[in-house]
Amino acid sequence: MAQTFQVVIDDVRVTLNDSDGTRYTSEQLMVYCNDAIQEMYRIRPDLQFGNYNNDFVEYVVTDDIPIAQKLQHLINYYVVFRAELRDDEYADGTRAASMRSLFERELTK
Repeated sequence: MAQTFQVVIDDVRVTLNDSDGTRYTSEQLMVYCNDAIQEMYRIRPDLQFGNYNNDFVEYVVTDDIPIAQKLQHLINYYVVFRAELRDDEYADGTRAASMRSLFERELTK
């Protein structure tokens, strides 16, 4: 079953302790989701098999995630990484670095 970006945003909000959406808007988190997809395609061009020459599509929260289900959890890592970098008041640099490292390591294994 295809998962939408809304599921990612809901999961990330729990990790970021922002279940009510006061610290991060859905639009901000969706920008990070789109960045995650672009980064995944940059590191692993094979993930966009058959679409190498197409321009990047800007996804919205109701869209299905265009990545194999077994890799979709990596988007969560990337979004948490980006949100942690942005949020000075609550930031934990160690967690941001760990999430970025985890994203890259699992994407390339």
